[in-house]
Amino acid sequence: MSKPELPDQSSILDEVIGFLYPFILLLGFYMILHGHRYPGGGFQGGTILAALFIARYIIFPTNTMNYHRMHICQRIFLALILVIPSVVLFTGLLHRFPEFRTLYLLVMNVLIGLQVGLELGTAVLRFAFFEGVGKTWRL
Repeated sequence: MSKPELPDQSSILDEVIGFLYPFILLLGFYMILHGHRYPGGGFQGGTILAALFIARYIIFPTNTMNYHRMHICQRIFLALILVIPSVVLFTGLLHRFPEFRTLYLLVMNVLIGLQVGLELGTAVLRFAFFEGVGKTWRL
């Protein structure tokens, strides 16, 4: 007896993720932008944005991501995450201008959220499309 052929994708899953996609995007950016006032912030918002990469893979399992460009963006975000607090700490900007504290926290939440979202999304896609045991990856 032969096995019944299953469809490649579920139409229900396509419709649900297609409907929820903009709401997940808004929730991720809301968490990032309001993380300095409320619980949440860059990491939590970044993981929500990484869910968009995963949802995109679930709906359209194609390897069309430009990993080289994503790695360049990750390196830039990581450099900014390291440089901006160092400059603010060593120059004492927040002590002289306390009104910039909210702006500083907002910028750091955005950088961390984008870094986490790119990193987790890239990790999931690399595992999904990993081919060959001996393949090495540059980070």
